[in-house]
Amino acid sequence: MSTILEATPGFVDRYLDLVEAADGDPDPAATFTELADYVAGLVAEVERLRPPVVRCLAAVEAVAAASDGDAELVAWAFLDSLSPDDRRRLAPWLGPRTRSMLDEVEGAGPPG
Repeated sequence: MSTILEATPGFVDRYLDLVEAADGDPDPAATFTELADYVAGLVAEVERLRPPVVRCLAAVEAVAAASDGDAELVAWAFLDSLSPDDRRRLAPWLGPRTRSMLDEVEGAGPPG
């Protein structure tokens, strides 16, 4: 179980509850059942947050696709402000114009 506990610090409290309930030695099957419940809760939280993220990125795409000067704000104020890890995580939900701007941000420095 040490591999599981080292990789999932958020699960430790639940595991310790199992240890207490089992008088010190929880059954491995019970541990994995509890881990499955923990992971399901994490996935539910991701799914709960997905719609607002998608709406935000749709709005960013609408601004990026507009012909006015605000499109550059998407590249250099929004995309450039995200960490590389955040950009990678958000990439599947970016629209075509925003994705093109992301390539520009990642391939060059700010304009000027």
